[in-house]
Amino acid sequence: MTFVSIPAGVFYMGAMHHDPAASPDEWPRHEVQIADAYALSTTLVTRGAFAAFVAATSYHVPPGCWTLTEAGWNFSARATWRNPGFEQTDAHPVVCVSRADALSFLHWAGVRDQTSYRLPSEAEWDHAARLDGAAPWHTPAQICDYGNVNDLTAKNKVAKVAEPCEDGFLFTSPVAHFRAGPYGLYDMIGNVWEWTEDCAHDDYTQAPVDGSAARRPHCTTYVLRGHSWTDAPGPVRLETRLFLDGTERQSLVGFRVAKENATDAEAGPGAP
Repeated sequence: MTFVSIPAGVFYMGAMHHDPAASPDEWPRHEVQIADAYALSTTLVTRGAFAAFVAATSYHVPPGCWTLTEAGWNFSARATWRNPGFEQTDAHPVVCVSRADALSFLHWAGVRDQTSYRLPSEAEWDHAARLDGAAPWHTPAQICDYGNVNDLTAKNKVAKVAEPCEDGFLFTSPVAHFRAGPYGLYDMIGNVWEWTEDCAHDDYTQAPVDGSAARRPHCTTYVLRGHSWTDAPGPVRLETRLFLDGTERQSLVGFRVAKENATDAEAGPGAP
């Protein structure tokens, strides 16, 4: 895996109060100070990488995954990460993986690479997705330059709402197919929603302000960020959050890797 170093810094997290597209869970906008640099994998974990993990460990992911078709969202008892209901190659992001599946992969990969891997905190993800608080695109039509979203390719096929651009993919796309974001990270918007370390919380009222993950005893529901090829649950915005039971598997959910040690990672284009 290739990593990019994300510099420490202070930034504002959450939606502006006057944002008409914001949801209550995106408020209040608050200052976060990340004291130390960290690293994120440049791409989402691919199906090929997950297949190597399964082959090496005999890890079993039971069948059953929520999938989106022309008929809408349905639970398929037969769908798996190997066959999520649409065609993928090993270069596509792995989907239909629960949070526990992701953590099992991270433990195995960490032992293999003699380091410690984890999921990013929500704040770390947010900080890495933008530069100086801004999204990398300036108009909705530019979103397709940066990610695989619910665009005109999908219109009238699996969704009724589409972004005013075309990325050429109906379902997932190969990782790193689109332009990288400000720090050299791919697919920070679109392709698949990404598991984070944070326990879901109704809003940011008591959110950590040091970049760490929000935790709660006996947590079962977690925060995902980044949107997907479906754009659910609304227009593409970097602030949008999705809450999901940690045991669920969906064909629009995957993950990327974080680690504490940023010294052996490349400096991103947006780094000082």
